[in-house]
Amino acid sequence: MRPRRSRQRLLGLTALALAASLAACSDSGTPSAPGSAKPAGPAAAKPAAPAVSPVAAAPPFVYEARGRRDPFRPLITPRVETAKSRPKTGLAALDLKELKLAGIVWERRGFYALVEAPNGAGYVVRVNDTVGEDARVAKITPEAVTFEVKSNLPVPTNTPARTVEIRIRKEE
Repeated sequence: MRPRRSRQRLLGLTALALAASLAACSDSGTPSAPGSAKPAGPAAAKPAAPAVSPVAAAPPFVYEARGRRDPFRPLITPRVETAKSRPKTGLAALDLKELKLAGIVWERRGFYALVEAPNGAGYVVRVNDTVGEDARVAKITPEAVTFEVKSNLPVPTNTPARTVEIRIRKEE
């Protein structure tokens, strides 16, 4: 029963609003032509001024971006850390010249090289692992590990990467 009352109230308010808007829009009765209205009283002696459209009177808006910020860019830009700004750890922090080949292990999937850092830490290296900033493990054989070292010149060159081989020392 309660929803029916609120619906009736809503319909009554809508009808009241519609009637009020129609009463405000209605004129004194009969429609007349726009130029045929005859004013009465002292305003009748003065000639009517031409009607000016409010849209035509305003100058067109032109946005000048000079000296202003772009409104579509965020006010606060997020900080993005680049790869060079992060501290390097593990094999990425080492130089190829510092490594010592301690041994080579093989299994069904292939060969693994055991390398030792100057501080005594040992690492397992597989093919395509990166050492330092510019060296990559190219090949591991039972006797040696071959690295491809890219040129770290700022100007791009078409020279191929040079290869460095670290051989395992035979015990005497």
